[in-house]
Amino acid sequence: METGGRCRGNGALMVGAALVFCLHGAGPAVGQANVQTLAGGPEQSFQQSGDVLMQADELAYDRNARLVTATGHVEIAFGSRVLLADRVTYDESTGVVTADGNVVLLDPQGEVAFADRLVLRNEMKDGVIQTLRILLSDNSKLAGHDVVRTGGNMTTLHRGVYSPCDICEEKGQTTPLWQIKAFRVIHNKEEQRIIYEDAYLEFFGIPVAYIPFFSHPDPTVKRQSGFLPPKLASSTDLGQEVEIPYYWTIAPDKDVTLMPRFTTKEGIIYKGEYRQHVESGKFKMFGTGTWPRTQTAGTPGDADFRGSLFGDGDFVIDDNWRWGFRSELTTDDTYLRKYDLSSATDLISNVNARYANGRNSFTADAYYFRGLLAADQNATTPWVAPILQYNYFYPEQIAGGRVGFAANAMVLDREQGASSRRLSAQVDWDRRETTAAGIVYRLFANLRGDFYSVSDVPNPALPGTTFDSTTIARGLPTIGAEWSFPMARSDDRFRQVVEPIVQLIYSPDVGNTVKIPDEDSLSFEFDDTNLFSENRFVGLDRWETGARANVGVRYAVFTPSGGQASALLGQSFRTNDNTSLAPSSGLSDQSSDYVGGLSVAPSNDLLLTYRFRIDDERYKIRRNEVNLMGRTDRVSAQFGYAYFAADPSVALASREEVFLGGVLKLDEYWRLFGRTRHDIANDRAIANRIGFGYEDECFDFSVAFNQSFIRDRDIEPESSVILQITFKTLGTARVAGRPQVD
Repeated sequence: METGGRCRGNGALMVGAALVFCLHGAGPAVGQANVQTLAGGPEQSFQQSGDVLMQADELAYDRNARLVTATGHVEIAFGSRVLLADRVTYDESTGVVTADGNVVLLDPQGEVAFADRLVLRNEMKDGVIQTLRILLSDNSKLAGHDVVRTGGNMTTLHRGVYSPCDICEEKGQTTPLWQIKAFRVIHNKEEQRIIYEDAYLEFFGIPVAYIPFFSHPDPTVKRQSGFLPPKLASSTDLGQEVEIPYYWTIAPDKDVTLMPRFTTKEGIIYKGEYRQHVESGKFKMFGTGTWPRTQTAGTPGDADFRGSLFGDGDFVIDDNWRWGFRSELTTDDTYLRKYDLSSATDLISNVNARYANGRNSFTADAYYFRGLLAADQNATTPWVAPILQYNYFYPEQIAGGRVGFAANAMVLDREQGASSRRLSAQVDWDRRETTAAGIVYRLFANLRGDFYSVSDVPNPALPGTTFDSTTIARGLPTIGAEWSFPMARSDDRFRQVVEPIVQLIYSPDVGNTVKIPDEDSLSFEFDDTNLFSENRFVGLDRWETGARANVGVRYAVFTPSGGQASALLGQSFRTNDNTSLAPSSGLSDQSSDYVGGLSVAPSNDLLLTYRFRIDDERYKIRRNEVNLMGRTDRVSAQFGYAYFAADPSVALASREEVFLGGVLKLDEYWRLFGRTRHDIANDRAIANRIGFGYEDECFDFSVAFNQSFIRDRDIEPESSVILQITFKTLGTARVAGRPQVD
């Protein structure tokens, strides 16, 4: 007998041969003879498959019985399988390994099996175990009796139990929250499924459902066909609802999720998503459709079929070129909101090609727009095909500054209304210098030239008439200078920076004309983000003219713990009123409204942002936005308030809204959640939501009550209750009776 033996064999050695070789290491002739006999003789039961590593406190070999015995902290590793036990015997004549006492078997997939006694053969792939407990790779548990393991692939347990739930013995819990008990449980590693026959689902140890046949993926599965957790709901508009998703893995590169929603008032709403990866990229499509039972005359709902098609894709052509698409299509204006599919009121479909090489780029886009509100008219909604944009940055400096070139081309049309075709090119020069005293100087200039061909442009002076078709050319030069002086101060508590900024810009009062339709510059908003912009219009149809000065001061403070805050306050001045800007913009007079912003983040758990615009003459607030987000160990909340004064230039009335939402953790598992949105200007609620939920390591459950107060043609205010239940680790499940229905 030898103690503390440790041996490593290579190639064709098996466990029995390794044990014998370790025992007879002092006698090479005898040891070699045994190795050859075991490795090549007819009694061999282990295949030739790699290294063996064995360790034990004591080893003994009975030559007559051909029995190897290892005792005390036995550890045997064959390839990627590891067996731990108090005592292990190996019978050379049968190739059987028997382990007793605190037996642990570690599997290559990360599973750990526990038993008091087990018998293994065939490289520890096959075995018989009286009682087995398995810890799967995702920490779920599987246990059973009279266990048979074959081929290292199939494990069959009788009177089996499966649960991913932990048992809290400190709280007196004796059974998991939920578990599946079955007469027979089969873990098929090749198919990556755990299969149950004659199964019961138990909650708190009480059977609540019987399923003749049931299976779900094991923890090694990333994706597999099967049912997903259902969704139950009840609403005043659609009645009782149940949505039963089914996930279908067509191939490694493609899958489909079918999500039919069954309603008692409106029938079936068919939904499905298709996803695919191709050699050059990926795309997905999401389609819905229904044949409604209720058709309201004179509304978009007066149709035999209603549906939608959404999707997007992105594809690589080569190292520099890509192309993609985005689809947002629906049969009518109210379908998406009526059936709770989307709250969107503006849809954009797009096809694009993109080129990028460092900072240089080119894009080609085509757009189709659709507005879904009652005021939107499809006949006057434009489409754009194409719009081209090219940007080039010269690699060398000229006169100490960076030079860039941009070009744009656009074709815009609509069924009724103005049509526009545009060519535009622009050259920019920008130079920035910092003196030894820390003063920052910036000089900039740009020259833009536009060429338009327009038709059917409305004449605002004579409503109901249009200008004659014409071509317009214009040159738009701009020069400017900027001065700033960031001053910093630091001490043990704070680091502060104060930066006054002055910007002078000159552009001649030319170029803007009502004969050019304003298609891409309507969403103009003067605020702290564009106070120091050279041209505050977001598009090219309008540009900012005149001699002007932008003045402001920026302040920032930083703490050693990572907290920070910043503020900006400023105003714009010009030599003459700018009639191309609407009076409601706050920027058309010689002195603009005051604009500012504040951001405070004392930690990663709290953020306050505030933005405002105040009339410079009457000091009346024209814009007011507050957003506050915070979280603690138990509470996370968000508050938002917004006020926008009326803007007659785009037919918008004054708007004032408040939003509040949050989640309260009652304890480690239970939570309350809710949110509300209220229209202060019209004194009415827009939407409410309140609910509660429970989530732990194995179960997720929530109930929510929702209210919507929106009215739009066939959309009426509604209330709904939504129930969602998820049994974690079951993943995509396959449920069937007898016979099995997949």
